[in-house]
Amino acid sequence: MKRRLVIVGAGLGGCCLANEMADDWDVTVIELDTVDGALEDRVLDVGRPAVTRPHVGYGLGGTTSFWHNGLIEIDSEIFDRYWPFQKSELIPYYAAAFPKLSGVAFDSVKSASEVLRQKLIENGIPEDLIGNSLFYPRHRFNVWHRFSLRDRVRLVKGEVSDFLMDDSDGVRGVMVRCGCVVQHVEGDTIVLAAGGLGTPALLQRLAQSHPSIALRQVGRYYEDHPTGFVAEVHMDAPIYKLWNFSVSGAKGNLRLPVVIEQDGLQIAFQFRPAAQFGRRGKMDSVLSELRNEPYNLKNYLRLFSHVDDILDILSFRFGLKWPTKRYSLLMVAQQLPDSSLSVEGLSDGRAVSRRWTLPDAYIVSLEMAIRKVIDRLGCAKSAHVFTGWAADLKSSAHHSGTARMHVSAEEGVCNPNAQVYGVNNLFVCDGSLIPASGYANTGLTIAAMALRLAEHLKRCGGCEKNADN
Repeated sequence: MKRRLVIVGAGLGGCCLANEMADDWDVTVIELDTVDGALEDRVLDVGRPAVTRPHVGYGLGGTTSFWHNGLIEIDSEIFDRYWPFQKSELIPYYAAAFPKLSGVAFDSVKSASEVLRQKLIENGIPEDLIGNSLFYPRHRFNVWHRFSLRDRVRLVKGEVSDFLMDDSDGVRGVMVRCGCVVQHVEGDTIVLAAGGLGTPALLQRLAQSHPSIALRQVGRYYEDHPTGFVAEVHMDAPIYKLWNFSVSGAKGNLRLPVVIEQDGLQIAFQFRPAAQFGRRGKMDSVLSELRNEPYNLKNYLRLFSHVDDILDILSFRFGLKWPTKRYSLLMVAQQLPDSSLSVEGLSDGRAVSRRWTLPDAYIVSLEMAIRKVIDRLGCAKSAHVFTGWAADLKSSAHHSGTARMHVSAEEGVCNPNAQVYGVNNLFVCDGSLIPASGYANTGLTIAAMALRLAEHLKRCGGCEKNADN
């Protein structure tokens, strides 16, 4: 008889895990019914508002139904500082996850990134500043459909309202509410994959009845990358040929960010060719809105006032390179783990408060990094920093850290195998698990962690004993 696996959440992590387990286990996936209303409308911002829209994914495929996944590995230095194991342990899973999300072989992109790295060096970009490769597939994939999960798993639509505990510190199932109907969904192994905002809210509900030291940490150390255009630079080097580098034989584009270390932070910058040659005080982009609302005519009308976005589209879709010496500087910054940044489920059981703030000292560090990267660019003839860049920083919708892995139950929620401390058969498989991501998008790491968890579950049977230490 097949073992029963219940996955709460049909986003990137949940779908990747279901894909790996469906052939050998009896898999049930629980996902919110869209009739319950947009999930992001239930997120209440206590600190800075989440201006990236939509910033929460729900429905089959989660964020992969509307975000273009930028595939990038987390830097080795971040693993060494914050993770409970070294990056070398995750590299095989990165390699296995990459083609599943892109349709492109991992090694071919690695080879292309070395070619691009040399071209950037030849054009005056200091070698020690060049970071990890960021690959954008030409077409985005909804992982639910890509893995044909509809015919391979049982789908239950609704919202988890409570846990069903057994007599030995294990979870035998969950209660699922859909409208006025409540049903029990039982399994041998339960995996929470409801995302960096949804999973901590569920675990906080469990903490009300289950005495685990680790559950006291749930929701703390919330992390999301501050992102925004911060400056313009003037360079004679033809960087416009390289910023959206086409990979031979692959349907996608490659970028190599420039990375500055400042006050213990990794702060990445990307060059974007600018079409407007007048001195600007700020800039914005409508590409996210256009991708996510392709039938909204207003976004197309707004596009005409964002000439840089038009250049981006022409470069990404058709490989056209518009000659320019002026570039906008896009910054994506690391946040250090901070217990005051948090996500908390509210008493109504549906809403979630999100505390994401950027302290003054942190803004000073970012400004120093901006000045430093401009100084280090030997190919830059001139530059000016936007006066209001700090106020315009946006969160990147990379919600993570809220059920982080750690070697200690007193400082983390999950052990290095993604199992919740103190609960025998409960695991986590989404961004909340990530203890730190540096400047990297989290999608590829979430997929790699899902493959790693699948291998662990098959090996241990999914019901591993787990003490609070």
